[in-house]
Amino acid sequence: MSADLSLDDARTSLAYWEQRAERLPRRAVRARREAHEMAARWRDRVTEAERNVYGTGIFAILLALFVEGRVPETTRHAGRRAARIGTRVAVGAVIVTATFMLLLALLLVAAVLIALGAVL
Repeated sequence: MSADLSLDDARTSLAYWEQRAERLPRRAVRARREAHEMAARWRDRVTEAERNVYGTGIFAILLALFVEGRVPETTRHAGRRAARIGTRVAVGAVIVTATFMLLLALLLVAAVLIALGAVL
């Protein structure tokens, strides 16, 4: 029972620090750093409490999903990191593609101007 209570407390504290990090303005560098550090500490505590309650491995993930309707913190955090990385890769790909298309359009315009200059 105390493991469940400490897991709930740890999740509450983690949610607080994650929300605080999101709410703080960009210029509040020290406060944001503190919030990120505290969120990381509480994420570790939540992970440890979940391991104590559910164990480790794929069975623990499925058990937590079945019992609570949520995946363990490590899985959730890894998924969020993967989504952020995927977003950055997609934005980079769009920028590279747009740059390539712009260069291609400039080359096409230059070729047309050269062809028109040769005809005139």
